[in-house]
Amino acid sequence: MMQITRAFLTFRRIPAHIVIATAGASILLTVGMFLLGQPLYMMALFALLPWLPVLLFESLWKVDHYHWVAVFAVIVVLQLGHLMEHVVQVAVLSLTNAPLVCPPPVDTAENAQRAIQAGLRDPGSAPTGMSVSTIVKPNAQGTALIGADGAPVTTPLACGIFGQLDLEIVHLIWEVAGWMLILMLVLRYPRNIWLWIALAFASVHTVEHLFICYTFFFDNHFIYEGTRQLWGTVADGNLVTAVPLGTEPAMLNFYDVAGKNGIAARGGLIGTFFPDLNPLLPTRPYLHFYYNLIVTVPLAIAFAGELRRVSDRYLRRAMPQLTTKEAARITPALHPVRFRAGETIVRQGEPASRFYIITRGEVEVIAEQPDGGQEVITRLGQGEFFGEVGLLRDGVRHATVRAQTAVELLCMERSTFDTLISRAEVQQDIEHIARLRDPSVRPA
Repeated sequence: MMQITRAFLTFRRIPAHIVIATAGASILLTVGMFLLGQPLYMMALFALLPWLPVLLFESLWKVDHYHWVAVFAVIVVLQLGHLMEHVVQVAVLSLTNAPLVCPPPVDTAENAQRAIQAGLRDPGSAPTGMSVSTIVKPNAQGTALIGADGAPVTTPLACGIFGQLDLEIVHLIWEVAGWMLILMLVLRYPRNIWLWIALAFASVHTVEHLFICYTFFFDNHFIYEGTRQLWGTVADGNLVTAVPLGTEPAMLNFYDVAGKNGIAARGGLIGTFFPDLNPLLPTRPYLHFYYNLIVTVPLAIAFAGELRRVSDRYLRRAMPQLTTKEAARITPALHPVRFRAGETIVRQGEPASRFYIITRGEVEVIAEQPDGGQEVITRLGQGEFFGEVGLLRDGVRHATVRAQTAVELLCMERSTFDTLISRAEVQQDIEHIARLRDPSVRPA
C-alpha cells in the first residue's frame, strides 16, 4: 500500500530536474509577488502557475497507466483543494471575526469616488480595478468600527484564497460537476460503500446550491425594504482596503434576505420556518465547510481502498495471466525509462539485470554476428516485452535491443522479475515466449 501510494505522490513521467526547476520558479514568483506588495490571491496564483503544465503532463501519464484509479486521484486532489478554500475561510472567520463580504469589493470608479468624497483618497488617483485585500470592519451604522486605540479595525478578507471566484454560479457549477464525477466513480466502483456515502453527502450539498442559485437567478423580485452597505476603496500600491461608508435604503429580494443562506444554514429556509431552531444552525461558511469535509473524508477513504488494487495497464497487457493481486504487487516496482531513437537499450553479451515492457514506441531486436555484422531478428511495440531470455537462461544478454523510435519503457529489476515468475503459470507463459525468441531457453 505504501509503495503504490508513493508511486502516486511522486513524479514518474516528469524528470527530477524539471520538478526542481519548477519548484524554484514557483518560489521565485511567490517571493516576487510578495516583494511587489501583491495580495495573497496573486501570490497563490503565481505560485501555482508553473506547476500547471507539470501536473497536467504527470496526470496524463498516470491516467494512461492506471486509468480509472488515476482519474479517481485527480478528483480527490480537486476536492481537497476545494476543501482548503473553506478551511482558510473558516480559519480567518474564527481567528478575526471578519465580516463576511464575498465576493470582495473591487476598486472600481464608484468605490474610489466614494473614498475621495470621504477624504480618504487622493482626488487624482485612478481606480486600479483590483479586489480588496483587507477590509475595515463596519459598525452597526455601517461606518468604520473604531478600536480602543482610536484607529479603524481592519481584518483580512474571509473569502478563502481566491475570493474573486466566490460567486453563486461558480459554486453551482463546481458542486454539480463534483456530484457528477462522484456518480461516475460510483458506477465504476459500485461495491465501494465509501463512495456511496460521499455521493449521498455530495447530493445534499448540491441541493443546497441548487436552491441558493434558484433564489439568486429566478426569485429576483425586489419586495423587501432594507439597506445596502456602501464601500469606499483606498489603494496603497497594489494593496486595496475597503472602508465602510454607511448604508443606503434599498429594495431587496428573497436571496438578499434569506435565500443566500440556503436550506440548512442559519437564517435559511429551515431557520425561517423554525425560529427556535435557527440559533442552533451553523452560519453559511461553516455549513459549507462541514459539507465539503463530510464529502472529502469518505471520498479519500474510498480512494485508499481502490489504491490497494491498482495495477499498471501495460503490465496487465503484457502479462494477462497475472491476477489482480499479483499485478498490484508488481506495479510499484516498475520504473519508467526513456530512450531516443537509435539509442541502445541493452547490448548483447552484457550482464542481464532488468526486464522491460514497452509502453510507447518501437524497438528492434538485433543479433550481433561474430564478423561484426548485425541481423534484425524482430521488432517489438507497445504492450510487448523483452529482456526475459538473459534472466531465464544464464544472466547474459543474447541480443542487442535498440530504440527504433523514441520509446518509453517500464523496467523491473531481477528480484522483481523473480517474484513475477514465482507462479508456475506465469513462468510457463514467459518461458514460451522466450523459447520462440531463443530455442536454447529450457523450462526451469
